[in-house]
Amino acid sequence: SYACTAAEGNLCNQLAIDNMPTKLVYFNVRGVCEVARYMLHICSADYEDFRYPIDTSTFKKEEADAAKAEGKHDINMARLPFLEVDGAMIAQSKSIERFVAAKYGFMGDSIIEGGQIDSTCEHVRDIKDAYQKVRGIADEAAKKEAMDKWFAADLPEWLGKLEKAVAITSKADGCSVGSKISYSDITIYYFLTFFFDNVEGAKAAYSSCPTVAAVVAAAGGNGKLKEWEVKRPDTTM
Repeated sequence: SYACTAAEGNLCNQLAIDNMPTKLVYFNVRGVCEVARYMLHICSADYEDFRYPIDTSTFKKEEADAAKAEGKHDINMARLPFLEVDGAMIAQSKSIERFVAAKYGFMGDSIIEGGQIDSTCEHVRDIKDAYQKVRGIADEAAKKEAMDKWFAADLPEWLGKLEKAVAITSKADGCSVGSKISYSDITIYYFLTFFFDNVEGAKAAYSSCPTVAAVVAAAGGNGKLKEWEVKRPDTTM
């Protein structure tokens, strides 16, 4: 067991629990909303997980397109996702994540830990951005060479830097910041477990990063997180 895995029923910030109706609006995919969904489920939040149907082979999405044409997605500049809270709307996936994390107690035990959690999530974003440059290479031969280098050298180097950062902020085994499960733990877990097609390559890349590996193991072993992974719709993305 890991010290970072909070006892069920004890995780949520009780001052933030209220009866405001909440609705998360996105497509029927994991995509950019899954970290927020993890947090909402771990906290047993009462919310509507609204999902527009989408054909992921053609990306045809008639219902969402009709709603967009009616101006229903204007809060996010005619895009998804957005979060409705008591009639108000919040756009942008990262803003939604930070709102959910703050509201439901995933931002640590102090404003300092909250800043460290936020910065850790930005570290993960930097790694993703570096990877997208590799994915965007048009020439197939050059892309394969760059992708091989990414998993053999670049990603291990990035994760080594992340390891040094979270080793400073971790206060308990399995925690990237502080001593309880946080937004950054779930972000690291989801990133290293589901983001890359080359799952084994990603796993090998953090094999020499004990703090990062403990975070992935602790989050993956959280009972409510595992419950969500069984319960959530089975989607290709």
